Amino acid sequence: MIENLSSPSDTELKLLAAATAERAAAFCRVMGSEEQQDWIDSGLELAWRMAAGHDGADECADFLDSLVGDDEGEFEDADPTASPGFYAEMAVGLVGEALAVSLRPSVDRIETGYKTMRTLFSMVDFKLSGEKPVIVRSGEPQPAPGPLVQGERDAEERALAILLRERDASGERQGAESTLTELRGLAEAFSNDVTPSLEEFSEANNWS
Repeated sequence: MIENLSSPSDTELKLLAAATAERAAAFCRVMGSEEQQDWIDSGLELAWRMAAGHDGADECADFLDSLVGDDEGEFEDADPTASPGFYAEMAVGLVGEALAVSLRPSVDRIETGYKTMRTLFSMVDFKLSGEKPVIVRSGEPQPAPGPLVQGERDAEERALAILLRERDASGERQGAESTLTELRGLAEAFSNDVTPSLEEFSEANNWS
């Protein structure tokens, strides 16, 4: 999908990574520990500051060193997705990815973040739809994505559309501050919108 944004600048990649992390934060706020929630809140602020052009490379590196996770080995010999900690960790990881992109912008990291988000939401969609498997035979079209996966795809497309809109005829970006504000606002709204579904998902798994 990001191929629609030809030759993205470092700033554009930082903005996309921060927006993805902001959308992912809902998982941690619903299913994460207080320590993890504090970490992602601070990490997101730093990621957005870096996207705005502030010099915080050392702070980013320190933040990544302090990345908060669950106790090592918690998921060994078990289905990791059967624990709320898995989803919180994935959200923490995506905030970490945004900070990593701030230090070393990478298209591959953006694509990986998109795939991770769609995978997480597909798990939620599957649970909330009654866990009914869909068998797709050879030659048959793939089923339509669930509502949360589709919402994530739409959010990705909106973010790219905003960046494309801000480019002038020479391919440079304009209005960086207003673009950041718009992208962050949309990502925060998305996170708020999916929170009830994530809470329902948590309750359906007897995690809350």
